[in-house]
Amino acid sequence: MTPLGKLATALTAGLLSASLLAPPATAGPTAASVTSSVVTSSVATSSTASAKALTPVWDRPGGERMVAFGDSFVAGPLVNPMRLDSGACLRSKGNFPTLVAQTLDVNSFVDASCSGAVVADLYEAQGSNPPQLDALTRDTTLVSFGMLGGNDIGLVGLALGCLTSNCLPAAGTDPLAEEFVELEGDLVQAIADTRARAPRAQILMHGYGTYLPPGGCPQKILGLSSGEADYLQAQINRLSETIEQVAADTGVDFVDHRTIPGIADHTACAAPRDQWIRAVATYFDGAPLHPSAAGMVAAADHVVATLAKTRRTTVEEIRLDALRRKGRSVSMAVSCRLLGSVVRADVDGRGAIDHVELRMDGRAIAVDSKAPWVLRAATKDVRTLAGPVRAVVTLRDDELTVRRNLTAERPRCLA
Repeated sequence: MTPLGKLATALTAGLLSASLLAPPATAGPTAASVTSSVVTSSVATSSTASAKALTPVWDRPGGERMVAFGDSFVAGPLVNPMRLDSGACLRSKGNFPTLVAQTLDVNSFVDASCSGAVVADLYEAQGSNPPQLDALTRDTTLVSFGMLGGNDIGLVGLALGCLTSNCLPAAGTDPLAEEFVELEGDLVQAIADTRARAPRAQILMHGYGTYLPPGGCPQKILGLSSGEADYLQAQINRLSETIEQVAADTGVDFVDHRTIPGIADHTACAAPRDQWIRAVATYFDGAPLHPSAAGMVAAADHVVATLAKTRRTTVEEIRLDALRRKGRSVSMAVSCRLLGSVVRADVDGRGAIDHVELRMDGRAIAVDSKAPWVLRAATKDVRTLAGPVRAVVTLRDDELTVRRNLTAERPRCLA
């Protein structure tokens, strides 16, 4: 193996893998029905004493309240910028649940995902990360469930085995059969427990994606034979199909990440700038065998599109509704500065502001197209203009725009 391949193997094993040698977990009281064969992650503990409560990424009263579960394919290790408070969980500010929460403009978002997570970590602390189910409340309205299960079947270990030696099983054998049966039962129970804690929530179960094309990469970019590449992707597909079956059996919605539009052109075999899933080299964007920043964006767009179908609406209407809510959050404060020689307007809102125009007496007196949206005009230039100070705020989401008109009393320096 090349030095680069050895480095990728070490990174992947150290940061992202569940411990294949760990003894079975002993679940807490709430996990009585979860089979004891689910292994603990490499950073899991048997006690919740060291875990701190999950802090919402943001939290406003009412509205859509979203919680995300998952392993490293959700957390997004090394997809910059990272959340500095996520510790060994290695959560990214650009992982796909965060992007979905931003697109929906949910009122509350808790990211409970953690690299290395197994199903047991829904119930037990994983290092300093509390049990992921603890993020739920009876007010939760949307649960992004997974990706979760890859570490339970030893997916990362399987991939590493394919990278370092021949990973093909003997003819007629299925070394993962028991793991898949156990995983299916554990996921069914986990959905029941999710429903019990968040009875109002819509649950989206996520399958894993297409990481390798049929036959693998040309010129063995990953060092895999054609047969090994097909076997590895077949087990990933099998994992997604297991999750899809659980979703069907439990009556929750399924997001099939294998059907992301264009995914066949963005596997680990694609050119570096086109990879949605990284191969060995990561180019300082993502972890080996895990999503890139662009892959997270593509996944988020697909989740929103799936959500639109389940809610019988359109992606455009979802985005426009979120943009309108952001527009309603915009506020303005007008004051006099520099001994009354300057009129200053401060405009604030929850993102999406494209530009602001300050107006008096039907005339534009200042324009700002860059945050933090502070507009100034010389008092002497506007004292003769009549009426209050107005602002026209334009919010944008790609081709969608919303305008909000704000009015403030005429400041005393203009009297």
